[in-house]
Amino acid sequence: MDIEGMASFSGMKMFPLVFAGIVLVCSDLLLGQANVRPLADITVTITPAKATLFAGETGTFLATVVGINNKAVTWSVAEEDGGTITDMGLYTAPKIQGVYHITAISRSRPEAKSVATITVLAYWDPLPATFRP
Repeated sequence: MDIEGMASFSGMKMFPLVFAGIVLVCSDLLLGQANVRPLADITVTITPAKATLFAGETGTFLATVVGINNKAVTWSVAEEDGGTITDMGLYTAPKIQGVYHITAISRSRPEAKSVATITVLAYWDPLPATFRP
């Protein structure tokens, strides 16, 4: 730093250059020329959006992220004791019947998310198949 409080590099004053760069970036943001995507352009969709499973049964869900390069999502189950879901979208229904919700949230933009509804029916144990000779 020299006496005037401006950084210098080989005797050149750097503060005006840094200030000019900040002004250019801010003007791009204000004029809408910066490369920032609005949230409305980023969507997360879960397929299927609704499913019916028996208690203890598993089902696979797929999250599709559109409008951003990072397609990764974080999965969660909204209800306590509402089953489990893996990072790959494999849901295991709880042993209790009811209506449950799973959520896929974009890891890059947590504001972008989707919810699927799962109806869990009471466990049904099918009769063993009869053997025919």
